[in-house]
Amino acid sequence: TELDYLKPNGFKFLVHNLPNVSFFCQTANIPEINLGEAVVPTPLADYSVPGEKLTFGTLNIQFLIQEGMQNYQELYGWLIGLGNPESTEQYTSYINSQAYRFPFTSERNLGDKASYSDASLFVLDSQNNPNIEIKFIDTFPIQLSGLEFDIGSGDLDYFRGSASFRYRQYEIYTI
Repeated sequence: TELDYLKPNGFKFLVHNLPNVSFFCQTANIPEINLGEAVVPTPLADYSVPGEKLTFGTLNIQFLIQEGMQNYQELYGWLIGLGNPESTEQYTSYINSQAYRFPFTSERNLGDKASYSDASLFVLDSQNNPNIEIKFIDTFPIQLSGLEFDIGSGDLDYFRGSASFRYRQYEIYTI
């Protein structure tokens, strides 16, 4: 009886500690989920049974980059903080910058929590109201695209950044 269909542009994406990236998000995906299989050997023909472990695909987004690059720098800072390419102080500095998100957590236990952030993809109904929430638990970035400037480009296309995230799992809720 329901004749309203899911719209590909009916979504809102939110990463809790990346407000500028969330606001300018242009594309996001619901990653694949796979259940492995075990093959049972028999003298005649092998057959498959459900496996024991789920694997989740990569969460990918694209976002318009602000002129001041604030949203690009949010992701850049998170990656630099986690990857500390020059010193361990970069990691410590990043973790301390996230302390406001966990006011009741001791500094000793802050590292594990501050490395991650939950993210949500809200699917909008035909009236553009949130209908479904896909919650990505313990999300962290694994990739941020580079930017290629080109003085010969005559068309005015705004920069789009892309980022990829891993997460522990995702859950789907009806709102």
